[in-house]
Amino acid sequence: MPPNPEQVAGRPGPGAPSRPPGPPTQAPGGPAHGAPRPKGTAVASSAGRERPTPRSPSWGSRLRAALGTTPARVWALSLLCVATIAGLFGSATVTLDQARDGLDVLGRDAGPQAMATTELYLALADMDARVADILLMGTDHDLGSGRAEAESGYEASRAQAGRALLHAASLTESSEPTEPTDGETVEERNVQAVLDGIGAYEQLAAQALLLNDEAGAPPGEVDPAALQSHRQATRLMHTELLPKAFNLGLDSSAIVRTNHEEGRSSVALGLVWVGGAGVATVVSLIALQLYLRVRFRRRFNAPLLAATVGAVVLTVGVTLALNSSGGHQGEAKDEGLDAAMALARAGAITTDMQADQSRYLIDDSLADNYQQVYLERSQQVLFRPASNLDDYYARIAEVPEAFPNLPGSDGSDGSDPEDPGTLGYLGQDARDALLSGHEGALAEVLAAYNDLQVEDQSLRTAAREGDQETAIDVRMGISHTEDGVFPAYMDALDGLIELHQEEFADGIERGNAALAPWTWGLPVGALILLTLVVVGVRPRLAEYR
Repeated sequence: MPPNPEQVAGRPGPGAPSRPPGPPTQAPGGPAHGAPRPKGTAVASSAGRERPTPRSPSWGSRLRAALGTTPARVWALSLLCVATIAGLFGSATVTLDQARDGLDVLGRDAGPQAMATTELYLALADMDARVADILLMGTDHDLGSGRAEAESGYEASRAQAGRALLHAASLTESSEPTEPTDGETVEERNVQAVLDGIGAYEQLAAQALLLNDEAGAPPGEVDPAALQSHRQATRLMHTELLPKAFNLGLDSSAIVRTNHEEGRSSVALGLVWVGGAGVATVVSLIALQLYLRVRFRRRFNAPLLAATVGAVVLTVGVTLALNSSGGHQGEAKDEGLDAAMALARAGAITTDMQADQSRYLIDDSLADNYQQVYLERSQQVLFRPASNLDDYYARIAEVPEAFPNLPGSDGSDGSDPEDPGTLGYLGQDARDALLSGHEGALAEVLAAYNDLQVEDQSLRTAAREGDQETAIDVRMGISHTEDGVFPAYMDALDGLIELHQEEFADGIERGNAALAPWTWGLPVGALILLTLVVVGVRPRLAEYR
């Protein structure tokens, strides 16, 4: 008989004894059939081999899957272009703002204030010179321009000193603190010391004038008590006030220089970011064009090509504007402000030299000392190698004759190679900073300065010969308001200073003009680039709707 199909299938046939239900059978070494498997265990294949359990896909796989379609890739490249354009706009905006801030600080804040602080030394020196002139006049109030003019000039210089102190205080307060002591910076302490010292000086000067008037001293013969008070006043001026005023001027120059250099460094770093963002924008736009060309088989995409050219123009334009503005700012500082401040210091020192002349005539016991100090200050203004005043007079007379060349080793006159040249505030530095076409202005200053030395030689010659009256007349003639050689010198110097101040103002204006078009040009340009990107990719994305 053929076998029972149910028996062949493993099932009991009719009449076979039934088995009680039990646990499912389990192959040796494996889990029971139907039992849950531990996570991660291999599953037997139909062929008897094990296969690993599927794992969740990685981020890289997901990204590749997300970018696996053409629209996704177009979107990704488009967003990259938008991001780089935004980066170009942001970096350019920040850098342009930094450049504008630097121009504002130099042109409207620190620069003018620093120039004003140089007037402090001039005002103090003029105060001291006026007091010495009044003492020299004695009872003759009509000598020179007269006592009333001298007193009026004293009051004007005192007011000018007060204004200059206010400028110095505002400048030091806005600067970084330097060696703070008891909550005050060194600069602030100097300002306060000068302010306090002016009050003490005025008391001593007023006492000297009062004692001399009460004694009825004739011209050139100062009362001993008045002379003693004047010595204290001028000692205070030259050991405390003028050195601190000069240092304040130097500090203000240092503040301007520091602000200028920090601004240039910030703009230079910004230029790197602008250039990097511009390159990234161009590269991303080119990548998008190449992909569209390959995928859609188009030769070029006109909007994206225009956006690429626009990105180049925007990057180069901003870079050139920043470089041009920085160049104008540097010219404004070097050829404008720095040169004007140096010439202003020359005027202040020359003013102090006038007081030395009067003191030379009223104080016989210290006359030699005042004469030596006069020579030292003269060398600061215009240096020529000389051991005494007579040699200095001769050397200075050569300067206006040789101009526009300057005597010394750097000239073309075959002079001594050991000669350091014509130095000082009116020397080689002034010649180097001279603006094109204005050589005559410096020549006029040098000629006027030589006239001062000629008159000084006449004054000292008369004094050595005992002709006090002639010496006093020469001194009063030097300082005479209308036709004195000193006012003529100061007028010529002020004219040269004004030229450099105009160069300073013009440089700031040119710097701002270079940046002005990008106030609106940058946002408009960035908006155009974004629009071109949208116009360039929208038709391609529309094909997949």
